[in-house]
Amino acid sequence: MPFADLPPAPPPVAEQAQVFDLARLPAGDGNVDLRAVKPRCPVGRAGEIVVCAPDPDKQRVRPLPDTYVVEEGLPRAAMDLGGGVSVDIHAEAVALPGGAVSNRLMIGGKVKF
Repeated sequence: MPFADLPPAPPPVAEQAQVFDLARLPAGDGNVDLRAVKPRCPVGRAGEIVVCAPDPDKQRVRPLPDTYVVEEGLPRAAMDLGGGVSVDIHAEAVALPGGAVSNRLMIGGKVKF
């Protein structure tokens, strides 16, 4: 059995993505804000201590909108084969003597005449 070919070598990092370089940032007053999201907590003033809790809504699941509609049950699993013949798949539960229940998956066929 022959060995599988090795995958090609990955391209150098410079070709994959641009490298972030702090030296290319615009020179200014030295205060560069690199945060993508503003903090929820206010900035403290001199001599002040700010205590801030994590965001309680960060991972909360919100309710669905009123426009969301759920159809009752699954659609019928049936197929028309043409010529008045159709097949379907359905589930049945039948009580057996002694109180046991037999759960069945049935394949049915129908012919119109």
